[in-house]
Amino acid sequence: MSVPLINVTYEPAYTEQKTCFSQCIYEMDLQDEAEELWEDIHQELQNLMQLVNADQKSYYRNYTSYARQVAFEKQEKWLKRNWPKYASYFAQPTDVDASKIQPRLELINEQCQRDIFRIARLFWSLPYSNGYGRRMGYLIWDDSNGKLMGILGLQSPPLSLALRDKKFNIPKAKKTEIVNQTMDAYTVGALPPYSDLLAGKLVVLAAASKDVREDYQLRYEGRKTIMENRVIPAVLIAITTLSAFGRSSLYNRVSKGMINNQNIWAATSLGFCEGWGTLHFSDRLYEKMKNLHKKLVPEKRLYGFGTGPKIRLQVVRHILQTLGFPGTHIRHNIKREAFIIPHVENLEEMLSGIAAEPVYNDAPFSQLADFWKERYCLPRAEQRCSLEGRETIAHAFGFNKSLSSFNS
Repeated sequence: MSVPLINVTYEPAYTEQKTCFSQCIYEMDLQDEAEELWEDIHQELQNLMQLVNADQKSYYRNYTSYARQVAFEKQEKWLKRNWPKYASYFAQPTDVDASKIQPRLELINEQCQRDIFRIARLFWSLPYSNGYGRRMGYLIWDDSNGKLMGILGLQSPPLSLALRDKKFNIPKAKKTEIVNQTMDAYTVGALPPYSDLLAGKLVVLAAASKDVREDYQLRYEGRKTIMENRVIPAVLIAITTLSAFGRSSLYNRVSKGMINNQNIWAATSLGFCEGWGTLHFSDRLYEKMKNLHKKLVPEKRLYGFGTGPKIRLQVVRHILQTLGFPGTHIRHNIKREAFIIPHVENLEEMLSGIAAEPVYNDAPFSQLADFWKERYCLPRAEQRCSLEGRETIAHAFGFNKSLSSFNS
């Protein structure tokens, strides 16, 4: 089985004329390997690169569909082997009664939980990712029927995020310590049919909940960093995240409740990234880039802690330059919207280094879930009347009606 690609005509944003490799390729007798990698990059760019209309998210999804397919094929054998064990946790429309939904947030600690998260994550439009550095994962359950509503994945934050750094004037001298008191949400979303009931907003509220902050403190209190062997405060003051494609409808106007007839928003937009990165290169191609990079720069550390998105960007940029591709190929043109989910009232003071003590403003997940049900879920259920005929994760993966095996 493979994830179907939407038929579109891609317009290559580059020249097909091959340029000379950097001199180091010839000096180290790596011409054959460089030639093969050049062809692989060229082929993948043909499949991926297109001129993107910023107003049409379908183009964005098409843009990453090849990388997603490559990532999915890497997981396909595992999925076929494990789906029968976990199929019963994924809901059909007839399993869901909006009036009876009882959300529960569950921190992932066991392998079976990780497996369920992994299956759910393979449904996403973006290519599969394991996350980087410090990681915390959550499953959100509907205790009325034992079905999975959504997932939340947190990882170490990017040390450099221009929109965040500029907005809050983070001081350079204390930047590492301050940024390490935040996390980055790399997976936020609901699964069908709950997604039709706006359960994605419930997952955003989970990220803003007191439960996540307290779990973070329990897990990282007193632990030393791998890279610098020092203890950093186990205080979670905020979570940053990026929309999947362009302007986000998931994070915008997610209310945590009302105070004096005013909404308290769970997330604040920081603006749009410029569209640079490695989103459009598959993991399979990146592994080949890493292998050549290791031969060219053997002293560079590429594996383990401290080798997250920044290192990936550096490797891809270096290999493209070495093989004669224009530097513009590191740009995918998808201007993802950046958000910050605060856990403190004095966020600006904490991130700018002015305040030393956080003033928490988060609420328990149970309270936020009750508010979500009344504000978002039940009104949407009245609009939709029935979830019958809605897409399910089983259908998306090509499972048959028994939900225990693949269609042949």
